[in-house]
Amino acid sequence: MSASDLPSLLQAVNFCVESSESSYSCSLKASLKDLPRTQVRAIALLALDYFLQQNFTGPRLSDIILSSLEAILSPPESAEECVKELSVDSEVVYQHTEQAYLLLLTLAGLSQLVDTSSDTTEDESTKRQDKRWLARALMVQQSILSAPAGTLHDEIFTNLTASAPISTTTDSQEEFEQQKNLTAEYSMELARADIFYSYDARAAKALENAKSMSGLKVKVTGMKALRTKFQTRQHVGLVVLAKSRSVSVSDPPTTSATIEADIKEATAVPVSLPLNSDLLLEAPRFLTGESSEKEEEQNKSIEETVEDDDLASEDPNSPSPLADIDSCILLLTEHRMRVSLPSQDPIVTEQLQAYISRVISASGPAGSVNWTLYSRALWERSILESHSAKTVERGTLQLASLVDELGVASAATSFAHGQSETASSAPAHERLRFIHFLPLMPRWKMDLELAEKYISLGMVRSAQEIYARLRLPIESALCTAAGNESKAEAIKMLEDYIASGDHVDTARAWSCLGDITGKTEYWEKAWEVGRYASAKRSLGEYCFKNGKASESIIHLRDALAKNSLNRNAWFLYGCAGLETERFDVAAEGFTRCVSMDRDDSKAWANLATAFLHMGEQQRAQNIKDGVRDDESSNKREKEAMTALLEACRLNPDDWRLWSNLVIVAARLENWQACLRGSVRMAELRAPKEGEDALDVPVLHALAQILVSDALSDGHRMGEPEKRLTAFETHAIKLFTDTVPKLVTRTPELWSIVAKVEIWRKKPWAALDAYEKMLRLALTVFEADETDAAKWKQAVDTCEMLVDGYVNLGELPGRLGEGQLVCTDWKYRARSTVRSVMGKGRRMWADGAEWERLEKMREDLK
Repeated sequence: MSASDLPSLLQAVNFCVESSESSYSCSLKASLKDLPRTQVRAIALLALDYFLQQNFTGPRLSDIILSSLEAILSPPESAEECVKELSVDSEVVYQHTEQAYLLLLTLAGLSQLVDTSSDTTEDESTKRQDKRWLARALMVQQSILSAPAGTLHDEIFTNLTASAPISTTTDSQEEFEQQKNLTAEYSMELARADIFYSYDARAAKALENAKSMSGLKVKVTGMKALRTKFQTRQHVGLVVLAKSRSVSVSDPPTTSATIEADIKEATAVPVSLPLNSDLLLEAPRFLTGESSEKEEEQNKSIEETVEDDDLASEDPNSPSPLADIDSCILLLTEHRMRVSLPSQDPIVTEQLQAYISRVISASGPAGSVNWTLYSRALWERSILESHSAKTVERGTLQLASLVDELGVASAATSFAHGQSETASSAPAHERLRFIHFLPLMPRWKMDLELAEKYISLGMVRSAQEIYARLRLPIESALCTAAGNESKAEAIKMLEDYIASGDHVDTARAWSCLGDITGKTEYWEKAWEVGRYASAKRSLGEYCFKNGKASESIIHLRDALAKNSLNRNAWFLYGCAGLETERFDVAAEGFTRCVSMDRDDSKAWANLATAFLHMGEQQRAQNIKDGVRDDESSNKREKEAMTALLEACRLNPDDWRLWSNLVIVAARLENWQACLRGSVRMAELRAPKEGEDALDVPVLHALAQILVSDALSDGHRMGEPEKRLTAFETHAIKLFTDTVPKLVTRTPELWSIVAKVEIWRKKPWAALDAYEKMLRLALTVFEADETDAAKWKQAVDTCEMLVDGYVNLGELPGRLGEGQLVCTDWKYRARSTVRSVMGKGRRMWADGAEWERLEKMREDLK
């Protein structure tokens, strides 16, 4: 279908918009109500393509088509009315969005198809496809909002889930391949939505499924390369080896009823600017099979082994062509990593560059490189390069070039960049082909990202020019406030904008005034004018920082009721709950945080804290009420331990998390988790704090569980060396290897070691532990002979050692039959008692402990 088909179709069905309806959307729904479903579907998909072409991909629609559409659809005279109808959860749409009524028409048509699908006899495949198109349209709406909206989030995932392709058994290879392609496309769309809403784990799983279905083989590996013009020695760098299922480009997905173009039609692509560096090569030159035998031998110890024969034959300097759908998967993978991994990590940056380089270097056979995929790869490369001093020039210029080639936000701003010849060289169907599988980026957002780059480089004036061209006075004011200029000028700009009339983003202007001045009355005005959620979030943060946590909870609750998808607001809400000891509020906030991002270790740790306090409060209330039911408090402690386990998994180097885990696990008698936490605490704290890394009461409990065979695999003490469980293995290592290396001040720890050695049937090791225990006890006593507790400890350890000599001395020794543990055990026992009496005679020649020593001496005669 041609670009003029939408006006023709609307005229053919006598489409008429009644102006008497309460809103323009209602008028559109009323006009579509009596049309056949096939015509409603065609109108909705054509309108979506027109909207995307006008605001995302270009080329711009002709004036003839636009005038025809306006005559038929009769949009409101003020474009802001449509913009307001597209706003959701107080998140506003860019007020200069072009032909916003087309997106309203799409949403009205697709919503009608989905809502009435149960009343039709259409096949299930068509019904699922309608839901998928509705999810796509909602993603487009989400992309033009200022922030994620909870309402759209729920609708998008509901429709995506309902539109999942159903696998059917077929003997036809062609149908089987078609099913795999459909599943790959669905997985890509699901991954795109997951990435946008920060569901990283789910996005990674969806991308893996897409790779499996498309047949893409990909591996990130290390390989030596030359990166500079004067480099004589290769250094290892990351490279992405990838290969499509077949050399020929696979049939692309159909994005709408308008696309019926030949896949292999040759089209121009955006210009890739040269690096023009005096130092760096245009692209790394990787070491290949032509290297010397010595170099190849060195590589074997550095490079990862590529097991797949196809990937092993890949030459990174001249990679094989990729199918467009596989290039799309690589771009989505790179985007997921860029938004989820640390931005300043050099390894992450190098890995991202490797993915982008693979797409740019071989997007497909000559003449079949998709325009949208290639331009997005250039854009992603430019974002990465603009952060490096060596490539910032090419990166920034490439960003500006892509903004020019993709067009500008509106006709009113076209003088800013001008329309380059290549911008219109790629037809609309080529630009729209993969638009629903890549992260959506309206053209004005590209301009805004370029402006942010200018600001980061100190080019504030250039950024202000972009804001002025886009007619964004609020951004221009914020830019002015961020620069070296006076904040007074930015405040005046915002005040003048507010005074100029009622705008769709007036509430945001009031909120930004509050952000600049820090005055709460401006945020309150923003909430009063437009229920602007960001203003309430700012108020909540302001109150929290100024010690008014209770007021912060009220403001944040209002903001979250308006838009529940702001994770930072939920986190602050939870912190305010902890601060005010409203632990139910804290639990709610941190629960929502971890539901949005399961990799937030701080939220998991704080959630555990909230659950622990809730359990303590419940226990105290039960005592007060005279109720002996600890089930609810134990439930909270179990939830706390689950949260702590997640926090420890995500942040395994924070010993405080492990300490809390040990305490909770010991209280719940979860000895597996308690042992794991104790071992990890010793690993983390012992190098600096030594013995302080050990919790003596917990070690006592663990040792008792070990020697009692409570967690054994059914064997008794007679065979402790056989069939050891994981708990026993790690506990034995803790008590016989880790603890002995750390004991410096607490003799009691040696008694724990001795108990474990006796259980292991190693009496010689147990006796050695008792002797070390006494030496340490005497050392502690000699440091302060006036301390009665230390004298008592010395006598206790002496008694334990004497009992050890008596009970263990005549047992078989380390070498077995014919050798005893201690042949002169009686002599050593008497000598031990005399030694202790000699050290305590001056201060403690009388008392209960001295009598014990005398009794021991008499018993050994």
